[in-house]
Amino acid sequence: MTQPSVNTTFDTSLVDLNPNVSFSTTESDHSDAGMPSTIQRNQNAAPSPLAHNVNQNTSQASQSVPPKTSTPVQHIGTQEAYDQWASVYDSDGNMLQSIDDDELNTLLPSLLGQIAAISSPDISILDLGCGTGRNTARLLSHSWPADRKVAVTGLDFSAGMLNLARTKLAAFTDVNKHMTLRLEQCDPFPASNDFSPSAINLPPQNLIISTLVLEHIPLPTYLRTLATLLAPGGVALVTNMHDEMGSRSQAGFVNAQGVKVRGESFVYTLPETVQAAQDAGLELIQARERSVEDKDVQSGVVGKRGGKWIGCKVWFGVVLRKA
Repeated sequence: MTQPSVNTTFDTSLVDLNPNVSFSTTESDHSDAGMPSTIQRNQNAAPSPLAHNVNQNTSQASQSVPPKTSTPVQHIGTQEAYDQWASVYDSDGNMLQSIDDDELNTLLPSLLGQIAAISSPDISILDLGCGTGRNTARLLSHSWPADRKVAVTGLDFSAGMLNLARTKLAAFTDVNKHMTLRLEQCDPFPASNDFSPSAINLPPQNLIISTLVLEHIPLPTYLRTLATLLAPGGVALVTNMHDEMGSRSQAGFVNAQGVKVRGESFVYTLPETVQAAQDAGLELIQARERSVEDKDVQSGVVGKRGGKWIGCKVWFGVVLRKA
C-alpha cells in the first residue's frame, strides 16, 4: 500500500482550469508520479552548433512567453472535501466515474439477478459510501420480482452528498411498495474513529456495493467492515481507482476559487486488494480491470479530457463472497 506524496502546487498546463471540475479522473500530476520537473542533460558534452541555435531560440522564446502559473492545492479531511464537492459531483466531468458507470451497466444487473434468485423473500442491500445516490438509484430501479421485499440502505459520512441523494432518490420507493430506502450519515469504518458497524443497527446484508470508496480507507479496515456487514454467503461488489492511475493522480476537484481540493487517498493494487479480502474471510468470485481506450473518447463514454489517459489502466472491480 502506498500513499501519494503531498505537493502544494501543480502545473496548470495539465488541466482545463474551469472551476468546479474534477482532476483525479482527467489530469495526471507529474509531481505525484515522482517525475523530474526538467530533463537531465549530460553536463560534459560540448554543445553542437545546432544545439546552440536551439538553446538560443528557446531563450528568446522564453522571454516572450509568460511562465506557467501554479494553482494552489488544499489538503483537507476527506469528509469535508466531499461536502464541498457534493454540489458539482454529478456534473463535473469525472472520467473515472464515467468508466465506473460503463462497467456497472453490465456488471450490476447480472449481480442483482443472482441476488434476486436467493430463496429468502427478504433481500437486504447496502450501498456503502453511497454519495449522491448514483448507484443507489440503480438498485431501486432494478426490476425486482414482485414476491421479494427489498430493503436498500445507503451510508455515507458526507452530509452534503446525502442531501443530494435524498432529493434524487425520493420518488423511487413511491413506485415500488415492496421496496424500502434508508439513508444514514455515519462513518462505518471502525479503525477511523472507534465507530462500530453494529452501532448502525443493520441486519446482515445479502449484497453490498461500494463504488470508488476504497481509495479513501485503509485497506484492512475497509475489508473487515465488509466482512462484518455481510451475511454468510453474501456478496460484495467493490470498484476502485487502479494503481496505474493512482500513482499519477487522486480524487479531488478544483473549486470555484480555482483551488485544487484533496482529501486523503491511498493507492492499492488489485493483487493486494484480493489478498486483503482473503485475509478478511472473503473469497474472490470475479475481478476486472479497465483501461481507457481511444474508442471510449470517440464514443463519448468519457469526455475529451479522458484522452490523456488512453492506454492507462484506471479502474478495477472485484466481486467477493463471505463464506
